[in-house]
Amino acid sequence: FEFVYNYLYLANLRANWEQVKRQAEKAPQPEARRYVLPLSIDKADTGKNLVTLPYTTATATLRSDETIWLEPEVIFSGPRHAFEFPQINYRKYGGKPYTYTYGLGLNHFVPDRLCKLNVKTKETWVWQEPDAYPSEPIFVSHPEALEEDDG
Repeated sequence: FEFVYNYLYLANLRANWEQVKRQAEKAPQPEARRYVLPLSIDKADTGKNLVTLPYTTATATLRSDETIWLEPEVIFSGPRHAFEFPQINYRKYGGKPYTYTYGLGLNHFVPDRLCKLNVKTKETWVWQEPDAYPSEPIFVSHPEALEEDDG
């Protein structure tokens, strides 16, 4: 934890950039996961997967002690290819099914790219420039947008 907090100070980044990058290689990489929470539970389904959605491999299993064990579907993961601060087109798709999410890409805790992820197909697009360190994305829709990702 000390590394993460110290890393965020701009003065430390400027003074110890190479050391920060070496330390960051030891950090775990975040990944995007989908969990599915069942809304209707029947005790007769104990031991069964309660997720019936056809588009996910996530599971929710009712245990004999009446707890539910969730296993996620990993949507985005990879070495030196993390995905943080996910955002969607909330104005049009908040609380509704959506296809695209945008995130800050990290290379061992160093934010160095922006990513677009199709949550249905897991296809990704990346924007990255040398010596560019973006912050978390914020989706701004085109005023006359017809498509979800027009912005």
